[in-house]
Amino acid sequence: MADLAISLAGKLIEVVGSEAIREICSIWGYKSQLDDLKNTITTIRQVLLDAESKDGKLCHEAQDYIRKLKNVVYDADDLFDEFLTLAELKQLNKGGKLSEKVRDFFSTKKNSVSVAYSMSREVKKLKKKLDSIASNHNTFGFSIDSQPIRERREETCSYVYKEEIVGRERDVNNVVHMLLDSGTHESVSFLSIVGVGGLGKTTLAQLVFNDDRVKNEFPLRLWTCVSDENTKDFDVKKILTDILESVSNDKYHGLQMDLVQRKLGSLLGGKKYLIVLDDLWNEDRDRWLTLRKFLMVGGIGSRVLVTTRSKRTAIVVDDDYKYELEGLSLENSWRLFEMTAFGEKAKGTHDANYSELVKLGKQIVVKCFNVPLAIRVVVL
Repeated sequence: MADLAISLAGKLIEVVGSEAIREICSIWGYKSQLDDLKNTITTIRQVLLDAESKDGKLCHEAQDYIRKLKNVVYDADDLFDEFLTLAELKQLNKGGKLSEKVRDFFSTKKNSVSVAYSMSREVKKLKKKLDSIASNHNTFGFSIDSQPIRERREETCSYVYKEEIVGRERDVNNVVHMLLDSGTHESVSFLSIVGVGGLGKTTLAQLVFNDDRVKNEFPLRLWTCVSDENTKDFDVKKILTDILESVSNDKYHGLQMDLVQRKLGSLLGGKKYLIVLDDLWNEDRDRWLTLRKFLMVGGIGSRVLVTTRSKRTAIVVDDDYKYELEGLSLENSWRLFEMTAFGEKAKGTHDANYSELVKLGKQIVVKCFNVPLAIRVVVL
């Protein structure tokens, strides 16, 4: 009864995991949504397989549920057919000369960045729809195998290659000044860098973390990648043990929470520190306050810098102390495009062909909404 839907679900699992699709979603920071989506589709496929084995033995309610599952699989298949079309167009552009790539990209009926943006949002909506239906499989007694493990975002670190960064000098100065502001009265204060995916929040935090003024002010600087887009990933104990392990070479995972708290007080207590919590998603105030309580052991002037794309998260962290990151200026967007596309060849080039590329390239930059990641993806 579900042969076609089972086949399509299997195809979707492969498509969602493909590098081409992941690249498109990465433009707007929805890459990790694909991992969750893949897990949900896998669950749906297992339910459909179980339903097929019970063909003729399902009650009317269960049959109606299976019909809904099949319909949402068909919707997903239609969406990813569009994704594949976009990916194929992008791959074709990679094969030509740079001038042809630029022209082909700009003359495409829908600019790939704009399409990627709308399609990435569609992925998020589709996932919600799939989850809401798939979560009811237990109601009708359908069995599935153990859930696949969700792949988390690749962990970030504090290192940054400054030569590749364009146009963030003012933002670095602003954030550094906020961190060094002595007007706050708490021993430990919290600052969020907030903005949509692809703007370079992590990069800005890395630049700030490695700024000489910050190094001189904070004897102890620690970097932790949280990446808790899935709410189950917001594990206070894990975050604290990650912080501890960045202070020393010892291993702290597996310790009881009481021991973790004592170690935290021993290693951080009274010291002036800067802790970066990169890619925080948690919007639950109570859970945040639990973590915050453990971080209040620092000396006067200690800071915790959070990066997040969620305005709600920034409010939970500290509504009065946040830095809203915006896109690059048009001039800096072009500088980034030029540097990424042409490198050193751009310097001193004045021939007619290059002038034509500049004209087309600047039009492309406008279509990228001044988002650094979008500009890099388009060029590469």
